[in-house]
Amino acid sequence: MTKTQHTETTQNQPATLQEQLHIILAASSDGIALIDANSHIIEVNNTFSEIFGIDPSRLIGMDYINLLYHKNNHAQTAEHTPDHSSAIQQSLQQRQALPNLEIDLNIKGQPRSIGLSITPLATASQPLSLLIVRDITAIRETARLKSNFLSMITHELRSPLNSIHGYLDLALTGMGGDLNEQQREFVQRARSSSEHLYALIEDLLLISRADSGQTRLTRALVNLQEIVANAIEELELTATDNAIAIIVNVPHDFPPIYADAVRIQQVLRNLISNALRFTPSGGTVTISATSTDQQDNDGSDPLLSAEESKLLKLEVSDTGPGIAPEQQQRIFERFYQIPQPTSGRTNGLGLGLAIVKMIVELHGGQISVTSTQEQPQHGSTFTCLLPCLLA
Repeated sequence: MTKTQHTETTQNQPATLQEQLHIILAASSDGIALIDANSHIIEVNNTFSEIFGIDPSRLIGMDYINLLYHKNNHAQTAEHTPDHSSAIQQSLQQRQALPNLEIDLNIKGQPRSIGLSITPLATASQPLSLLIVRDITAIRETARLKSNFLSMITHELRSPLNSIHGYLDLALTGMGGDLNEQQREFVQRARSSSEHLYALIEDLLLISRADSGQTRLTRALVNLQEIVANAIEELELTATDNAIAIIVNVPHDFPPIYADAVRIQQVLRNLISNALRFTPSGGTVTISATSTDQQDNDGSDPLLSAEESKLLKLEVSDTGPGIAPEQQQRIFERFYQIPQPTSGRTNGLGLGLAIVKMIVELHGGQISVTSTQEQPQHGSTFTCLLPCLLA
């Protein structure tokens, strides 16, 4: 074999597994590091060193926990950031997977957001962990700007809507002159539509506040009967137009509840609106409220403290077609919409039930749904258990 032939044969040989690994590491847009059983870094790719601003040779042998949390290192946790060091250390020491953790760091004086995951590796020589990091600063900043923009827009829309509400209410009271029956109906429908728009804005505003961590409750002793009446008033025309009866089973002497009245009304409005959307003409939507003892609850949700002796059981039932079991698992997700037969009614934004769940959990409660498609006109029942009753 000539020298030229030998060179060509060598060049055509496939790369070894070690060479392939190095090629993959070098080409990856994610930062990749191998961590030994003592949490020391034994190998990194260039992207990993670029994210942390440290030369690869200096990273080898470094304790990964110190890389993130030691004050003298280039990376320091921001003051407002939760300390995830124990979770990371536990994952490395106990060889447990740690997916999708997001931490805020200060790298070389610049605030950065890092997404990381840890995956234990089974090797013949020694236990290793695969650490993958990604700089998500730009993604987080984009999400923050979107949230701020949405919050600003919803705030700007609320002011003119409040003005519209006010003038429509004045017209209905006869301040601008007496209205005939048809004029009154027109104004009432305009008022109902503006209420619907206001409800959508409130939902979007709550979502944007939740995403920015600014959701707060304003609790006080409030009258549940009044809250239910206000929620129904906003949707009476929709029910009338579709020949759906709204039944209220709330005792007149029901005790005051300690809750955020605006948010509980938002819960009821979204549940009733959802029920009206899926109930056929001639059907009914029922709102009921009872008190139940803590021990009557199955105890499956740790949010409901054992210290609470009484719970508010708030239910909204409909006589619609019911919800399939596979859809019941997803209906509380944002933007998820149940496929609906053509009925001429709007499908909504797919935020209502997600917001209901959020508000209920903010109150320390839980929500569940029971539904059947086997028995006609049994529909669905949404049940909220809320520790809002004073013992």
